[in-house]
Amino acid sequence: MKGLSKTLACLLVFTLGIATSSAKTSSCKLSTSKVSANQTDTLSPILSAAGLPFQITIEQANFQLPVGFHSGVVGVYKGLWIFISGRINGLHGFDVTNNFPADTQNTSIYVVNPTTGAVTSRSLNDPSSGLTQQQIDTLSVTSPQAYQDDATLYMSGGYGVDTSSGTFGTKPVLTAIYLPGIIDWVTKPDNKSYSVVNNIHQIYNPIFQIAGGEMFKSGNVTQLVFGQNFDGQYTDSSNGDYSDQVRLFQLKNVGGQLSVDIYNSKPSIPDPTFRRRDLNVVPALLNNNNHLQYGLIAYAGVFTITSGVWTVPVVINSNGDSTMADPHASTTFKQAMNQYVCATASLYSRKYSSMYHIFFGGMSYGFFSNGVFTTDSEIPFLNQVTTVQMDKNGNFTQYLMDNQYPVILSTGSNPGNTLLFGAAAYFIPNNIPQYPNTVISLDGIRKSTVIGYIVGGIQSTLPNTNVNSDSSASAYVFKVTLVPTSTLGISKVLSSARTTQTRLHVAHSEQKYHHKNHESASLS
Repeated sequence: MKGLSKTLACLLVFTLGIATSSAKTSSCKLSTSKVSANQTDTLSPILSAAGLPFQITIEQANFQLPVGFHSGVVGVYKGLWIFISGRINGLHGFDVTNNFPADTQNTSIYVVNPTTGAVTSRSLNDPSSGLTQQQIDTLSVTSPQAYQDDATLYMSGGYGVDTSSGTFGTKPVLTAIYLPGIIDWVTKPDNKSYSVVNNIHQIYNPIFQIAGGEMFKSGNVTQLVFGQNFDGQYTDSSNGDYSDQVRLFQLKNVGGQLSVDIYNSKPSIPDPTFRRRDLNVVPALLNNNNHLQYGLIAYAGVFTITSGVWTVPVVINSNGDSTMADPHASTTFKQAMNQYVCATASLYSRKYSSMYHIFFGGMSYGFFSNGVFTTDSEIPFLNQVTTVQMDKNGNFTQYLMDNQYPVILSTGSNPGNTLLFGAAAYFIPNNIPQYPNTVISLDGIRKSTVIGYIVGGIQSTLPNTNVNSDSSASAYVFKVTLVPTSTLGISKVLSSARTTQTRLHVAHSEQKYHHKNHESASLS
């Protein structure tokens, strides 16, 4: 059943209908003999990573998880990683029923100490959690949205089972999770005074009923970006209700009482070009009239109305206003690779006045085979890594990194095949200089530096799977190292690539960016 590779196990997908074609590296132009189901029928060129001021390496860490998981949420407190929700199997099925089995929802909380490699877990079904079955169901969903504010992790929506009725759907709930108390409950089971129920607060409202989107805090307002409300059992022909908007609300958590003020979503009329889910929405520093401001970039995702992938990024400012370049314009950037949700890292450089977003593997419409750019309508798994640069003028360029995931051979299904990583995985930044919106300061990295870790995700034994056992949840942990490179080589490479849609702008301003919420600084 080759169609299993059409999406991620966590992502409630539909049948793909993208025209298969191939393209030369220089143009990435798709076949015109068929009508493309994608947002655009051309893709932007992929350039050599020699045009970047850094390189990256990915190495297997010296520890791994006791069990694989993906498509959940993660918080970080005092150097510990806390994983909640998601799934412990691989790709879902395409049968008539039971394609998201309730017994492969992750019903445990994992606390990982990356320094020692120690992993402690505890089941939410443990009576000491104090949770009702309904609360357990809301904390073990697939593809919820989350962000962390100080020691509290906020999680919304997600798709999963209602145990009492046996039905499936997207949860209209937001949960505030106090991480120190959760860590105590997981790691100190002998202390009967600890629980989960005393460290969470929940609020129900339809505005939270989203899966496969992303959620960020901007000032005092939360932005719930895109995604869908999927109701019922997933089947191959089923569909969800896309939000087509950025939903806006303000959470108030006072004395353990959680409340919400709901604002008008943006745009006021849902935009069909925002019909996106299972995408990478990443934090960014945006240039607004020569001032840096916090914002987001929504890259690619699925699905167009014709069941294709989206290719043109959406830039979202701190107020939730979204802009997208004209997909019909020849100068518009059209993302060629890494369209599905995967582990990502975000970096900003004042020196080069540019954002850099690294996409670590996952699933991709485009990929390189023996040095030639190729496309596949099955959206195969891959280990290839790309970086998208956005300069201060808002121009984008995508680069193929020289290094990818290390070769690890399957010992299970399809033994001897190279495992393919990154889909629905987590990237956790290391303790390095970051802006308040979690963007890494590239200028602060002057030598080879471990910038973070890739944890979990889906691992596949084939680019395009045939049966459910061809993929599984990954228990691997990978260490990501960034190596700065010489600026002399950069200018030479870019000067020979002026036919691309972007240029690298080097700014020599020494004016500092103030690390305060929504405070901006001048750019030269």
